Amino acid sequence: MSRVDFYLLSSESGIDKFACIMASKAWTAGNNVYIHTDSEDTTKKLDDMLWTFRDISFIPHEIYNGNENIESPVTIGFGNLSPNHQQVLINLDGKIPEFANKFERVIEIVENNDKKKERARERYRQYKDNDYEIHDHKIDNLNEFYQSK
Repeated sequence: MSRVDFYLLSSESGIDKFACIMASKAWTAGNNVYIHTDSEDTTKKLDDMLWTFRDISFIPHEIYNGNENIESPVTIGFGNLSPNHQQVLINLDGKIPEFANKFERVIEIVENNDKKKERARERYRQYKDNDYEIHDHKIDNLNEFYQSK
């Protein structure tokens, strides 16, 4: 069964930057990454961020449109489409996508906001009920996390 890592951020902002950091780390470790968002607007925002979130480099990526480009290790999308690779899923949607069980690892990022934490608890229970291996991580400082890993 897949592994699910919940990352609880210490602030109400930073989810997009943290998603970029996690995508960078997973890609650097040799994984293909799919970032699943809740909308076309969020997908486009992350597309822009992956080009600019670090001053000295970028993450090779593209918006997923149903056709897979094997040259692009990171894809971003929304809706029911998912790429064929089954390595790392970064879920930025408020619910678990139907295809999550295809991936070896799922990353859930939770902002420090009561409403969003409650939704994350619901997803946590769903994963647990389906026998996923679950791990929790508290992130106090994004910059320190980025530097230490």
